[in-house]
Amino acid sequence: MSEQRIVIEINPDGSIIAETDGFKGDLCIKALQDILGKDEFFCSIKPSDEFYQETKVVEDTTIKAGRS
Repeated sequence: MSEQRIVIEINPDGSIIAETDGFKGDLCIKALQDILGKDEFFCSIKPSDEFYQETKVVEDTTIKAGRS
């Protein structure tokens, strides 16, 4: 798995510039919302090639047999 990185720059006027690397699909936006808060408003988004790549969600469904 590739490294995931978020670089956040806070400008003197209070505006925030965030750049993500290593995230696929909209996971970068979800990660930024986790850091900045769900109510943070994104004025503009410049998607990279990674944004358009599909993410694979792996669901673990382990069933353990046992005696009750």
